[in-house]
Amino acid sequence: MEAAIARLEAAVEATPGDDPARAVRLKILGIHLSNRYERTRNIQDLRAAIARLEAAVGATPEDHPGRSGLLNSIGNRLGNRYEMTGDLQDLGAAIDRLEEAVGATPEDHADRVVWLNNLRDYLGNRYERTGNMQDLEAVIARSTAAVDVTPVDYPGRAALLNNLGIRLGNRYQRAGNLQDLDAAIT
Repeated sequence: MEAAIARLEAAVEATPGDDPARAVRLKILGIHLSNRYERTRNIQDLRAAIARLEAAVGATPEDHPGRSGLLNSIGNRLGNRYEMTGDLQDLGAAIDRLEEAVGATPEDHADRVVWLNNLRDYLGNRYERTGNMQDLEAVIARSTAAVDVTPVDYPGRAALLNNLGIRLGNRYQRAGNLQDLDAAIT
């Protein structure tokens, strides 16, 4: 892995800033750095992965079909950093990037449910940390959207419904609205 990362770094350095291949090379390098972070838990690798993926987004046209995947990857890496450090700024940045990923993904795209689910997770983390009702409302909205775009026979649908039920139950506990309790049970 070390040799691959070194060669990818060299490839990025050798690629002119205006070359469309630069974004692809930055993305691949960011993914390899992410993989090394997953193995070693070295925060320097995580920081480098985030920087390379951010640079890849910066070099990718806004209408490019792969842009939403890059944004999702950055959101998840920022979320990893939040989990490691507890820094709410990282969590907020993760949520912002995941919101961008969802916004850049057509409603009928197969990855949309994945991006919504990732966003829901980090919004849920922030709600649990701060107790902010706006975050709970956003979690419920994203959870509902994920359920709405998920086919009935999708294997992960039960987990999506379960998560939505939990959050509706949280809102019932906070606001006492019986409709939320009924929806959670359903």
